[in-house]
Formats: sequence, C-alpha cells, structure tokens
Amino acid sequence: MNKFLAAVLACIFIALTGCDFIFPGVDVSDDESSSVWADYLSEFENRWCFQRLSTNLKISYGEVYTAVKESFEKDESVTISDSKRGTHHQYIGLRVTLSKPLKTRDDARLLYTAFLFDNPQFFYIGNTYSYEGYRAGGTDFYNIFCLVYSMSAQERAVAAARLEDTVSRILNGLYQKGAGGQFETQLYLHDELLKLCSYENLAVQTDDPAALYPTAFTAYGALAEGKAVCEGYSRAMQLLLHRAGIECTLVSGNDQNNVSHMWNLVTIDGRNYHLDPTWNDGSDKIHHSYFNLTTAEILLSHKIDKENIGIDTCTSREANYYLRKERQLDTVRRDDIAKTIADAVIQGDSIIDLRFTKNTFAAARLFINNRELLIQKVNHILNGSEYLMWNYEEYNVNDIYYTLTLYKHDS
Repeated sequence: MNKFLAAVLACIFIALTGCDFIFPGVDVSDDESSSVWADYLSEFENRWCFQRLSTNLKISYGEVYTAVKESFEKDESVTISDSKRGTHHQYIGLRVTLSKPLKTRDDARLLYTAFLFDNPQFFYIGNTYSYEGYRAGGTDFYNIFCLVYSMSAQERAVAAARLEDTVSRILNGLYQKGAGGQFETQLYLHDELLKLCSYENLAVQTDDPAALYPTAFTAYGALAEGKAVCEGYSRAMQLLLHRAGIECTLVSGNDQNNVSHMWNLVTIDGRNYHLDPTWNDGSDKIHHSYFNLTTAEILLSHKIDKENIGIDTCTSREANYYLRKERQLDTVRRDDIAKTIADAVIQGDSIIDLRFTKNTFAAARLFINNRELLIQKVNHILNGSEYLMWNYEEYNVNDIYYTLTLYKHDS
C-alpha cells in the first residue's frame, strides 16, 4: 500500500521595521563570525545542504546551529508576527540575531529548509519560523531569525534521552553484527527502522496532522514512539545513517496522485541513490523495491520538487538492493527461480525479495502464486541439506519495479 503525507508548509511571518538605520553586524568579517560557532563546525560542516549554501548563509546556519545547541536546556518566549495580517502569537522557541543579515525572503526560506533538512536530531523544531529586519537605503535586511519549538525544555530533555537510547541500541546491534561496507550498514539500519516503525495512518485522516500528530513528522516519532508518516521515516533514516557516518539528505516531492511525499537521497561508496523507507514498509511488511534507485527509476513512481537543495541526477545502480544481493532475475525457468530462493533459505532469510524484468515478471508471479509447486521445487534443490523451504501465505507484489517478496509464515 502506498503511504503518503499531506504537505505541512512552514509558516513564514515577517516583521519589518519602517525606519532606516545601520545594523552593527554588517561589517563583521567571516572569520570573526565563524568563531562564534567554531566549536560546533565539525558537527555540520559536511552536511548536504550546508555544503551547498553561499558563504553568508553558511555563517547564518552556523549561528542558528549554535543557538539551538546552547538553548536546549532553557525556554525562551518568541513572538511570531505577521505584518500583513496584523497578528501576533507567543511560542516557546528561539530568537537568533544574525551577523550577516538575510537579503531576501528566499534566503530566509533557504536557511530554514537547509537547517531542518540537515538536522533530524533537532526533532523539536516546529514548522513555523519567522524573520524580522529593517530597511536601510531603500533595501530590506533581515537580521533576526526565529524558530518555534514543539516541546518545552523539560520535554525536550526526556524525549532526546529516549531517542538516544533507541539509536544507541540500533547502532550497538550494527556493531555487534560485525564490520561491513556502507551498503551493508545502510541495509541493516533500513531494516531495523522498518521493524520498529509503523505508518501513522491517523495523521493523514485529519486536516491539520502536524498539530494533532507533531511527532509523526520526526525522527523521534519513528524511532522512539514507533509511529510516523513519510517525513518521520525519512528523518529517522537520515539520523541513523548520519550516526553511522553515511551522508544522507531529504527529498521532497509527490506521488503519482500529486500527494506530497518525502524520501531520502543517500550516498553509498561515493555514489548517490534514492531510498524510500516509507514505501518499503507496505502494510508493515518489509521489502526493498525502493532501495537505492536511480533518478530514472524513482521517477516511475515519484515526482521530485524543484525546490530541493542539490538533488542531482543519480545514475549508478551498483548499490541497488537486487543487484547487490544477486536477486535480480531475467528468466522464466522455474528451476532458476527456485535455485535463487533455495540460496536465500540457506542464508537464513525469512524475507525473500526478488526483482524480475518486465518480460519475465508475469511468469514469475504465476510460479510464486503456486505455493505447492514452488515449495516442492525449492525443497528438491535443498534435498540432503538441513534446510527446508518455509511456508508463505502471502507475498508482496510491485508491478512498477517488477518485484515479488515472500514472507515466512510464523507457525
């Protein structure tokens, strides 16, 4: 079943003073400004969106990052004003003075998007932000940037500890499993996330999902609470990969019905791939139809927003799940299909995920649908070994990517 997320757009409010004056931070050099957040630079200097910002926006990003880190244990009240509507609202949040004023509203949007897309660990930052400024020489400058928090300081501390406990447990499992390459690490973390998280269907049945189910859009919701929508899945996947030293960003877009959606772009062994963990978790049954796809492949089922930061064309297929695991088949011979399944049984797989070509898919599906015949042929190949083909009562079908996934039936 395709899972989707109704878009929750950040609310942008602007308060602009009408007077002309000189802002004291304009002449601060880049080096002097960066020294304010030098202690944190190593935490974000290689992040996807940060790398693609202008120098001035990188400085603003660093200042916001520092302020968020250093305000974690305290609450601040911020006023979000909409100068056009004449409204004012009080929130728990953060007010940051920027040494390099933003020059356009697009810069403010880009700063907010880059910061949130890079940092899933700041799960308590809400979808409302604002910027304020002044007018000098007939030009508008925005030197105040405000973020809204969805949790109080006490709630943030409890939630962060809970999230860290879950992340550490998953990473410990990875390390105990033994050393592996980036593909093996990604696969392990992906499957662990999907075992842990279920889709929050209630969130898409309301007109204001972000207000009623705020954590469903976060890594915290996916990992600590086990419930999320696509944004939560994607941010959780990003957080786990970051902690394992693998670069990953978010991709926003739509499904074929133009419903807003989010997934990941991940860098494995220096090459980029599209990964959709939400759609790999159909009805809480794990498969890998959307695991490390090229741009051409993902566009068969997804539409990519033009506003994404640095999402280039992905052409590599080396880390595609089916190719790497040798589960890509171009045959209608049942003995060949049975041999691949037998090999998976010997490896101890309880989920057997296969992909076929367009011309072989229909015949393969007929064979897999004939459970008695398939089990007979697989067991014939396994004869003399300690293994037997397990029973499967259902299997997943993806007729866009020609994948078939068998699930071991728990007797």
